[in-house]
Amino acid sequence: MLSNYSLFDHVRGGIFFTIYGLVKYAPSPIGDPIRWLVLKFFMKELKSMRIKDGVTIWFPHGVSIGRRVSINEWVFIDGFGGVEIGDDCRIAHGCSFVSEDHIFTRIDVPIHTQGKTGRKITIGRDCWFGAGVRVLKGVCIGDGCVIGAGSVVTKSLPDFSIAVGVPAEVIGNRYDNKNSVSNL
Repeated sequence: MLSNYSLFDHVRGGIFFTIYGLVKYAPSPIGDPIRWLVLKFFMKELKSMRIKDGVTIWFPHGVSIGRRVSINEWVFIDGFGGVEIGDDCRIAHGCSFVSEDHIFTRIDVPIHTQGKTGRKITIGRDCWFGAGVRVLKGVCIGDGCVIGAGSVVTKSLPDFSIAVGVPAEVIGNRYDNKNSVSNL
């Protein structure tokens, strides 16, 4: 059977999920610094303490989170292909960042045995993700973007874009809206 996970990955993952599982659901605000302490040890880089209860992180060694980032309840971050979140981002509850995908090219072999492929997700600084946003592998989201609730981001977005929909489409630019109130 093909596998993208080495024995080291399994052992490291087992240790991480055991320890993180003890603090993952600790209520905020008391749970935030405890989660930060555990995650700081396993993640590639962690400069923010605002990680709420119920946040799931796979392959934390592939995840970097900048300063003053707020990650709310029930967010899923998959670091297999890498996830980099810039400073000052706001991520609402229920968002997902999926940096891996199954390989399914052969029809004579079960999909789960064909391995996985990963590509890094890069998020610029000062972005806001509405509730339930999904960001898929290989996407680069520029600085200052706003992504509307429930959107699925399948391709990269330029700086200061306002994007909504499934798949997400740019509907505006924050430069054009700098003196008005958003309707998102």
